Amino acid sequence: MRAWIYTRLSNDDDREMNSLLNQQRLCRTFAEKHEHEIVGQSYDDNVSGMCFARRGLDKLTTAMASGKIDAVIVKDISRLGRHRTQTALFIDYLRERGVRVLSATEGLDTFREEDDVLIGVRGLMNDYYAKDIGKKVRTGYRQKQRDGLVIAPPFGYWKDKNNSRIKIVPEAAEAVRMIFSLYLRGVGLKEIARELNQKAFKTPAQLKCEQYEKNCPDLENQQRNGYLWGYTSVKNILCAECYAGTLINHRREAFVGKGSRAVPEEEQFRHEDVYPALIPKEIWYEAQRLLAERNRPRAYGNKAKHRYAGLLTCRECGSPFVAMNRYWNGNLRVEYICKTYLQHDKYACTSHRVHEEWIDRQVEILLSKKHERSAVELSKLMEAQKMWALRKPILDAHIFALQEKVKTLEQEIDAILMEKIQRK
Repeated sequence: MRAWIYTRLSNDDDREMNSLLNQQRLCRTFAEKHEHEIVGQSYDDNVSGMCFARRGLDKLTTAMASGKIDAVIVKDISRLGRHRTQTALFIDYLRERGVRVLSATEGLDTFREEDDVLIGVRGLMNDYYAKDIGKKVRTGYRQKQRDGLVIAPPFGYWKDKNNSRIKIVPEAAEAVRMIFSLYLRGVGLKEIARELNQKAFKTPAQLKCEQYEKNCPDLENQQRNGYLWGYTSVKNILCAECYAGTLINHRREAFVGKGSRAVPEEEQFRHEDVYPALIPKEIWYEAQRLLAERNRPRAYGNKAKHRYAGLLTCRECGSPFVAMNRYWNGNLRVEYICKTYLQHDKYACTSHRVHEEWIDRQVEILLSKKHERSAVELSKLMEAQKMWALRKPILDAHIFALQEKVKTLEQEIDAILMEKIQRK
């Protein structure tokens, strides 16, 4: 039997007992004992069994779709998944395509009817275990938030693993102080982002990439990977109270499969003087006052008010075009401009803009041509209808004659049959 080995390791597993190598060794021993031919293997490391969007499972299903395997060998059913419903559906999906799941340590075979009850019980136990672990993790995480522990330091700080102290990243701290200083001097958010890019300050995404020793992509992918400063990244730093030393935890609360919600301020956990302050409190409060004054709320209930909003994209970078209101000779005109160029200037894309009046004319020309083609097609259709109306009486008479002939022939056939019956 052609078999595929699948292994999985999650955060809460015993690294020594359930290591990927140990699982593979058990599965190979099982395959040799039962004389199964191993045609391939896949694994998922540090992935929860409650999630079924896994690369290892994708490789497995690809091999199954190409008809390369007859069985999947796992250490136990929990390696396949811990979500009771999704695991059962995945097993049924494999079974319908003639692929069985073999558990090396539990001795289960999804093609044996007597094992269905045990598989169901195992699924319940695995599901309960995963949910219980999740509940304990959330409880511990919430307690850390109450105690004022910094779990993930924001841009400008790093956490010493030896003593858990929060320390300042000099380069990032300089960028933060520059942002607050420029904004309080009246410089706009876009202009601040432009100056940060000109001086080659590293963005939060780039600094995080370097801290975790990941490979940084080339300059062509800067904007796509968040390696250029923009309006939003500057505003996020201005709104963050951590740069005045305050830690605020439990701002949002997530629900499994139901998204998340914003937590009211009275339910949040606020801790003063946790971070080394990069700016005084007074400067942060002044920045919030200016942000509130300069804030321009969107009209129409936050809905698009321009007729081509969301329909235009930049041919060079693929970003959407955004509408801008411009005044020309005292008249209001709407033009659409590349969002990437608007946010990052020439560092990310070239200038592309188009006036709404020009688009209106192009749409009008297109609709006019479409209307002309439709009129021609309608004329042809009406001409065909007239021809059919003229020929209809002739065709109806021909059909009637044929029907009469059919009746005559049927009567002759009946007469011949009756004559043969009478002779017998």
